[in-house]
Formats: sequence, structure tokens, C-alpha cells
Amino acid sequence: MEHFYSKIDGWAAFADLYVGQVKLAPSTRQSRFVEVGSWLGRSAALMAVEIENSGKNIEFVCVDPWQDGGPDLRNTVYFKQLGVKHVYDLFLQNIRPVVHRIKAMRMGSIEASTFMQDGSVDFLMLDGDHGYEAVRADIDAWLPKMRGRGAVISGDDYLWPGVKKAVDETFGSRVDVRIKKAHKNYLNSSSYWSVLL
Repeated sequence: MEHFYSKIDGWAAFADLYVGQVKLAPSTRQSRFVEVGSWLGRSAALMAVEIENSGKNIEFVCVDPWQDGGPDLRNTVYFKQLGVKHVYDLFLQNIRPVVHRIKAMRMGSIEASTFMQDGSVDFLMLDGDHGYEAVRADIDAWLPKMRGRGAVISGDDYLWPGVKKAVDETFGSRVDVRIKKAHKNYLNSSSYWSVLL
């Protein structure tokens, strides 16, 4: 299947991480990948096509309340110009070619984590609320859900102050940071982080 994610509004600066995780997923058992913060489906479509093309048994869960863009987007010029009123409907429309590969959980990150068994997640991308308390709460809620050795927990926008502080406090020197574009205004930067557990 050809990729179509670039036609969807949003972000996917961590595309190489997604491609790599699908390649590393075992062929001998089912894996579970979770994306927290799927917005309009750009990165979800990228991951779903990679899973489809791999032929591997990977359950892909997208977690998002799909309401108003959350605290990071709702008051931005970008969100207002986009004029999206029904975010969830647009997400479903955007992922239509791969909807069979995506399990959507329309709720917040912490609530969604309670539906996952401990030790059941192989790969996690955190890209929800970027405030320090929210990122810290996400990490604390999802860390027990990770499969353990060999699992990867990651997140977008490492250069945002709240993200950086929460990630550094939790993982210290174990964090692998990829900066694609650094900018004085962190909102215009492009970076992500990951930790191999």
C-alpha cells in the first residue's frame, strides 16, 4: 500500500521511529503499539500503512479525546484557521484506507491506560498534552503497561520545556533525543525522544 499520510494535516516528524519499530516487531507473536495523541490521523496513517505492508500481527491503538485540539492547539492560529469542528469525524475520514488497522479509543491518555494490562505494550508514542504535569502523568500511567525489556516508550516535541523536564526527570541519560529542527521558539522546533526499556 502506498503512503498517503502527507496529505493529512498534522505532524509526523518521528516517521523514521515508526518505520523502525515496525521493522523490529517480532513475526512470531502479536505486538501492541499505542499512539497517544492522534489528532487528524497523519502519524496514525503512516504507522497503519507500515503495519499493513509488513504483514506482521501488530495491534495499533490510537488514543485521543478528539475534541478541540487540547491545551496545546485550541488557542493557536493554526487551529482556528483549520476550522475543524468535528475532529473525530475528520480523523475517521482521513484514515479510511487503513481503518481496519486502527483501534480508536476516544478518551484521555490516563483513562485509556487503565484498559491495558500491565506488560502488554511493545511501543508507545506520547504526543498528547505537552505540559509538565500531563507528560509526567502519562509516563507514570503507561510505564507499567510496557512489556519490559525491549519495549520502547517515546514521545514527540522533546524541546518543549514541560516535555523535556518530565522526560529527563524520569529517564535521565537513557533518553535518545532526535532533533530535526531546533528553533528559539520551541513551538517551531521539531524533535522527539525515545527510551529502550
